[in-house]
Amino acid sequence: MSESASFKPRVVEPVEPDAPDGLGLAVELWLARPVDGIAGQALRIHLRHGARMEQAETLRDLLHAVGSAIVVS
Repeated sequence: MSESASFKPRVVEPVEPDAPDGLGLAVELWLARPVDGIAGQALRIHLRHGARMEQAETLRDLLHAVGSAIVVS
């Protein structure tokens, strides 16, 4: 991940209690430093119904590879 990255991504499963396989996946971004406009230390991206674990892991890896900043607008 870029040295200037402001977050560390991880896959969260399931987001909903007792969710069936492929339902309730999310990618969570743990913030390395405070971001104006975001309360707390983590930002969660909920994936669409039917998203598979492999897709969530690919998104996590892409965010890890290219992520550099979070901008709130």
